[in-house]
Amino acid sequence: MKKRYIALIVLAALIVLVIAALKIAPGIAKNYVVEHSEELIGRKMKIENIDFSPLSFTITVDDFAIFEPDGTTPFVAFEKFRINVNPTRLIAKEISVSEIYLKGLYTRVAQRGDLFNFSDILNKFAADSTADTTAKEEPKVDTTAADSAQALNLDPTEALGGFSVAIENITLEKGNIIYEDLKVGSKIHIQDFSVAIPAVYFSNKNTDIGVNLKFANGGDLGVKVQFNMQTQDFGVNVTLNKLALAVAKPYLKDFINYKDFEGTLGVNLNVAGNVNNVLSSNVSGTVSVDDIKLTETSGKAIGVAHVGVGIAKANVNEMDFRVDSVIVDGAYAHLDLLKNGKTNIDILLEPLNKPAKAAPVDTTAKDEPKAAEKSKPLKAVINKLQVVNTNVSASDHTPKQTFNYKVSNIAVNGSNINFNTPCTINVSAAFPEGGALTLKYKGALSDIGTMDAYISVKNLALKHFSPYSHHYTGYPISSGTMAFASENKMNDWNIESKNTIDIYNIDVADKDGTTDPEYTVPMKVGLYILKDKDDKIQFDVPVKGNVKDPEFSYLKIVWQTVMNLLIKVALSPLKVVGNVAATGAGAVGIDLGKNDEIYIDPLASSFTSEQFAKAQKMVEALAKDKKLKMNFVQNFNMKKTVEAYKTHKLKTDFYKATQNKTTLNELDEKAIVAIEDKDSAYASYAAEHAKELDRKTMEKEILAMAEARNQELLKTLQQQPGVTKKNVTVTTAPRGALTQRKAMYKVQIDVQ
Repeated sequence: MKKRYIALIVLAALIVLVIAALKIAPGIAKNYVVEHSEELIGRKMKIENIDFSPLSFTITVDDFAIFEPDGTTPFVAFEKFRINVNPTRLIAKEISVSEIYLKGLYTRVAQRGDLFNFSDILNKFAADSTADTTAKEEPKVDTTAADSAQALNLDPTEALGGFSVAIENITLEKGNIIYEDLKVGSKIHIQDFSVAIPAVYFSNKNTDIGVNLKFANGGDLGVKVQFNMQTQDFGVNVTLNKLALAVAKPYLKDFINYKDFEGTLGVNLNVAGNVNNVLSSNVSGTVSVDDIKLTETSGKAIGVAHVGVGIAKANVNEMDFRVDSVIVDGAYAHLDLLKNGKTNIDILLEPLNKPAKAAPVDTTAKDEPKAAEKSKPLKAVINKLQVVNTNVSASDHTPKQTFNYKVSNIAVNGSNINFNTPCTINVSAAFPEGGALTLKYKGALSDIGTMDAYISVKNLALKHFSPYSHHYTGYPISSGTMAFASENKMNDWNIESKNTIDIYNIDVADKDGTTDPEYTVPMKVGLYILKDKDDKIQFDVPVKGNVKDPEFSYLKIVWQTVMNLLIKVALSPLKVVGNVAATGAGAVGIDLGKNDEIYIDPLASSFTSEQFAKAQKMVEALAKDKKLKMNFVQNFNMKKTVEAYKTHKLKTDFYKATQNKTTLNELDEKAIVAIEDKDSAYASYAAEHAKELDRKTMEKEILAMAEARNQELLKTLQQQPGVTKKNVTVTTAPRGALTQRKAMYKVQIDVQ
């Protein structure tokens, strides 16, 4: 009995001694590490306390730091580290960790070229672990490829010798990480860095990982990860909110020459895939940038208020990229062409245009190139493309007088934009003083050398282009408006273009005798002869050629045609005499006809340059006298118009049927008007289909066209100086009063 008591006393004493040793040992270890830290790692260290609880098997470390070589600046530090293990689970062949906790982690990584602020530590470890070179080395077998192919497919339990692993409650809170690139002067500071992992599973069960952090310069990041250790499947959600892009400024110097850069980035992406084939992962979500502003060295800026991209699917391995939408709102840019031939874009990209150093020639033997694998076809589609509220300004300093111009309200709309399938994109824009542009493009992105494009410019004020006229001819443009329509078909870069130009009331000032123009053209005489009795110029310019030909220039062909036409007519005395005899003194100056009338075509869906100019001339008085009020009243003969409209509809339907067209442009309308009533094919078609047209329906359509003209005219007039919503109205005469012999707008003047 006494022996049993003695054994118990001895066992208890041993337990007390072990516990005491375990309690004392951490302090001894701490003191040893701190005192010999410079021998161990070449740096000073600080450890406030190390504690071990033998009952709970918990190790705690307080106030730890490794200093920089100066011995005072922290390199890596933390406030508290705690880990709790359960050794009894080793009996059940399980490595069990119930908690890993780290608070206040701080680390600062500084880089200068290839050197880091911890390179000395790595060098010391490398020197201490140098192998004995006298020992005979066994021949090595390169198993890298095999290992990398199989490493991720190992069973975790098998890899740990039959032991399972259970790690729970991994927490990192209030971390601070600083990265500095001393060579370029950048600094990235991550604040409030936190990680939360409820449990890590080395089995067929998902491990959930949550990471949250803030950037000192603005923005926060959240990352959620699900990972299955056995199947290697993963899912990642990344949420980045308003990251300040100014953090990238030091690195931009290698790519662009700029003064300042700002903006924010937002990301919400989901990635799902398998670690063994990352390129097959599916990516979806949204990416946006806001308030981007790039200030050039000149002080001018390029930017955009918002760009948003919605990604339905992106898979690199399948070459499958499907974008829900691309939205661009509030973009602005400028293009400056300088006298030396460079543009502001050239100056911006100067760092990229510098010649690169020649790479050293590799003279070592190379393996025979493997046969290239057949690439998968690209599947790319943008379901919706929208550009709104965009403005672009241009300044050309190459003419003798600087050309400045602004294109505003640029809008782009497209849908179902495929890489290989032809799609349609519509563009519209506004020019100064009521001018407008519309463009319709049809083609495939995979073959940009084959496409159809239709361009229409209306009510273009020509005085803004006076610097070019002054430079090339010596004559500044003082007035005039232009309409331009162009139908372009390109096949394998070979373009065939039909262009029509309609100019009204163009005039030039006296020739500048101090300049030496590139073209010796008598502009005044040429324009005088080209104008008809109504002060209009209209001509067509066909263009053919290969766009890739270095000698081909679309604008050069058009401009050369205009110059040749001016020179030709100016040198024809017979035409001068004939024009004077036909028009008399009325050809001199601006002739608007009767001051209160604008003749129109009741079947036209739009206005000519002449009609726009006359209306704009009439409202000039409103800027001088604010009491005046003008009402433009549209009138025409409904009976005659219905008959003409009936003929026009039959010709239009006949043209569509014979030309296989569903939509028409200005050039098609001209072709329809040119159809002869006596044309046998048309006459046969009209006789067959005339009864299908209902008179009441046609009257409604005519009135709808009249209202459309009213709105178009009102929109243009409201952009003129002095015009308000109160002092100008545009209406159509009552139905019973539509008996006017000539179709016109008659202007009624009143006093407010």
